Amino acid sequence: MGAEVHANGHCFHYGSISFGCRDCFSGEQSINLFHGTQCMCHCPYCYYNPTREEILLNEEQEKKEIEFTKYKLRELENYRPAIVSLCSSGETLLYIDTFERYAAEIYPLIYAKNIHPYTFLYTNGILADDAMLERLQRIGVQEVRFHWSASGFSDAVYEHMKCAKARGMVVTVEEPAYPPNRDEILKRLPMLEALGLDHLDLIELHLTEHNWDAMQRLFPGDTFAAYKDYFYHLYDNGMTYDIMEECIRNRYHFSVIDCNSGVERCRNNLDQDVCFSWECLDGMCSSWDEGPGFIARMKNGKPYRK
Repeated sequence: MGAEVHANGHCFHYGSISFGCRDCFSGEQSINLFHGTQCMCHCPYCYYNPTREEILLNEEQEKKEIEFTKYKLRELENYRPAIVSLCSSGETLLYIDTFERYAAEIYPLIYAKNIHPYTFLYTNGILADDAMLERLQRIGVQEVRFHWSASGFSDAVYEHMKCAKARGMVVTVEEPAYPPNRDEILKRLPMLEALGLDHLDLIELHLTEHNWDAMQRLFPGDTFAAYKDYFYHLYDNGMTYDIMEECIRNRYHFSVIDCNSGVERCRNNLDQDVCFSWECLDGMCSSWDEGPGFIARMKNGKPYRK
């Protein structure tokens, strides 16, 4: 088995990718719960402001945000999201109490529509010990996406990934396609195979005013190659395909996606009308039973064209 293309050319991957990736291409209804800005890691390529202060919704704003989601679930018959993501512009698990409150209010309304949402969460993994994973499972999280390099590929985070696998959770490693990490990731691929990793997501690095200067210092002269495709990105010098080829060559069981600038265009609604037919996504993702009450619909509520 080799690399495949789905979503009318927008998705280049090896193996069936995470179900959580689907709405980036489909533009279907989903819920994105976003909260918090702080992180204990200091990645040189981070595209957020490194001096940012904590920015949290106050109680009134938080209530307004959650009430709007509840209103759509309660009052709009066509609002039937199959995917829920929990994320932050910092470390998501610093805000687990807030996400537990969100889940307690939202999920009963989703379940009332006979939908089984696929829920995933982003984390650097430092706080994702077994007790935390238990809390995540209680609120319905099926997949944990680990940014392993944020901790310097720590052994503790690897053990947390093993705990997640032991609990039957889907485990993804999500990494920027950052050339200095190329060899570190390549040499750890056998560890990921031994772990039973489900998915490896390699994301083309987004360049902003907050990491541009740092990247120029780290890639002096002609080694710094940036280009614009909706956002500015750092050219990965073939890193993603080197890793994908190694996985294909060794017939590793986990999937790999080239989450490049084209995917970012899809995610930001520029090329998101890939579902001229639902069949263009067939076989792209691992299967998930969305429940008998689910009907695939675009964000505007219209059903997919068949």
